[in-house]
Amino acid sequence: MIRTVSALALGAAGLAAGLAAGPAPAAELFSATGFWQGEGRLATGATAPLERGRCRVEITPDQGAGAVDVIGTCAVAAGLSDISLKILREPGGAVRAGVWSAATGQVVQYAGREAAEGLELTSTTPLVVDEIAYETRVDVTAPDPASFGFRQLLRAEGETAWRLVAEMTYRPVGG
Repeated sequence: MIRTVSALALGAAGLAAGLAAGPAPAAELFSATGFWQGEGRLATGATAPLERGRCRVEITPDQGAGAVDVIGTCAVAAGLSDISLKILREPGGAVRAGVWSAATGQVVQYAGREAAEGLELTSTTPLVVDEIAYETRVDVTAPDPASFGFRQLLRAEGETAWRLVAEMTYRPVGG
């Protein structure tokens, strides 16, 4: 098992079909479904350098619950890590998410909002790596209807500077 902190790389646009419209880019994000492939850079630890990585996820909306499940696998040269995300879209543009990664064995909770640029989420529970607690932030953008961007940053509790640990662009498989 690799310790890919960014294996939280949710594929996470946390996307659901058929939900009430929010800001335009967020509405595009919430219309995704099926299999998506992500390519970009991932860190294999909280202080490790970024390296080339890939993720493949399946996005399954639950329209009745206003939720979406994202399940998949991320890979770097050192190995693979399974990931899972459940994201909920709430009234007024609020978004909540729970993310699990086999790399860390933890569930991290997030809360945030839909913004003009996409989704902005901040952890409400810490990610603990090597006995150090980190606050994490996830930003998801929709540069065009056929892709979405994902960035994850973290910082040790009490620190002011954020560190990039994941930067991926996702496209539909076969698209």
